[in-house]
Amino acid sequence: MSLEMLPDRAGREVDFEPMLDELLAIFCPEWELPPIMEGEHQYHRNEVKRYQLGEAAAQDPAATRQHASLLMHAAMHDQCRSGIRQLIQPLATACGYRQIKAAIIDYMRTGSDPEKVGAGMAWYFARPGLQYASMEDLRRGIPTEESKAALEGLADLRNEYRSACLSAFLACEDPEARQDLSLNLSLDPADYPADLRSSHEGKAHHPGRPRTVSLAAGTLHTHATVGIGPTRSIDESHA
Repeated sequence: MSLEMLPDRAGREVDFEPMLDELLAIFCPEWELPPIMEGEHQYHRNEVKRYQLGEAAAQDPAATRQHASLLMHAAMHDQCRSGIRQLIQPLATACGYRQIKAAIIDYMRTGSDPEKVGAGMAWYFARPGLQYASMEDLRRGIPTEESKAALEGLADLRNEYRSACLSAFLACEDPEARQDLSLNLSLDPADYPADLRSSHEGKAHHPGRPRTVSLAAGTLHTHATVGIGPTRSIDESHA
């Protein structure tokens, strides 16, 4: 059985580009879009711009912490389900997985419909990857204790995220956003608190909803923590 890549939602590139331009002016003010891209579609221009911004953010963790709110806001409007990792991974490196995950949950709870969709896209990559001491351990599926503990240490946020996803799905009235949000729902009612289980059983189990496959993002190192969600502001004393 083959897995098909879900297409990116059309139209997100319109709001995404000015956010990229604002951040590029901060992180690499001397950079210019290659002339060959001038006549390209906005989506393709954004792919080049995001790559440049992600590289600059990865190379300057201090600036990434300083401008984490702007970077996270741009990520929530990203146009590409896979390309978003170019912004999320530098943020996780600079700010720590817990703070990035908490910010994503904030957006899922309080953001606009497009931002909630972006939060679902971002969560896919906002987790530490499992590491293996040898190829034999990899084949046997035995990760190092340290990497396993790092992942398990974020389990409380996973539960919060699942509840936020279900609440966002149930409250959403836009059919396209609702379809995207449905991709983040667990099919097991036991994954939700008791007060949401009846809603899950009544509305989340709709025919034809595709199951999703979760893959860990690459391994990253964590540093200082800052608040960067839509209801939070940067506390530079923790940067």
